[in-house]
Amino acid sequence: MAVHLEFGVPGARDARVRTTWMAGTQPVVGWAWVQHGFARRGRHLEGLAGALATAGISSVRPDIASLVPRHSMHDPAFLTASALTIARAIESGIPQSRGVDLGPSWVGVGHSAGAAVVTHVAGVLAARPDGPGSPRGLVLLDPVDTVGGLLRAALPGLPDDLPIIALALPPSRCNRGGETVAWLGRTGRVEIVALSDLSHADPERIPASLLPADVVPAGRSARWACGPAGSADRVAALGEVAVAQVRRLLADDG
Repeated sequence: MAVHLEFGVPGARDARVRTTWMAGTQPVVGWAWVQHGFARRGRHLEGLAGALATAGISSVRPDIASLVPRHSMHDPAFLTASALTIARAIESGIPQSRGVDLGPSWVGVGHSAGAAVVTHVAGVLAARPDGPGSPRGLVLLDPVDTVGGLLRAALPGLPDDLPIIALALPPSRCNRGGETVAWLGRTGRVEIVALSDLSHADPERIPASLLPADVVPAGRSARWACGPAGSADRVAALGEVAVAQVRRLLADDG
């Protein structure tokens, strides 16, 4: 079940954040903040959200404006205000009143520049005395830092024991030759899981069913910019790995 909610963002003139909430199947083990990449929208990760729902993980997919400099995923002030807006909606029980059980804890899941966004959001929500609090961990799908280094700025502020897993896909134009993953590896605090025979755009092809027959076809422009697309079997396997990592973090009581 998908629920669409739109909220005004205080302090950001005329700005609104559109969110799509997906309820996990019962029993719900937790929820995930699923963040799209630069110049994309929440709908591009609909398949991943559906796969998480089947695994008992509810989710929210915010549409963060990517092409308007005043209100973009490269603007930390706007991202902070958006994160607090969504946190207040959760505290007020708005998605819950629409049938979205969020469970006891959450995990940040971000693709490309969305990985930098969820890292920033994790720090913002961890600092709140009430509401969602710290995530159980982060799953970064082929992370790419934003203009201005949002990820680099946010990472040092997170707890040293917060589990962070980066699923690294082959270098391409789309992931700046893998430079962000390489930097994360040098920090010594991120678990890098290298996956071959895939492209940076393949997380958007993950089907809700996780069946190869349902994998979304690769777009021509994505193949040109992001390298050879993965086979249906490889994309389905990528989805299985991503969902398993989120479930592992939510199940970890440590």
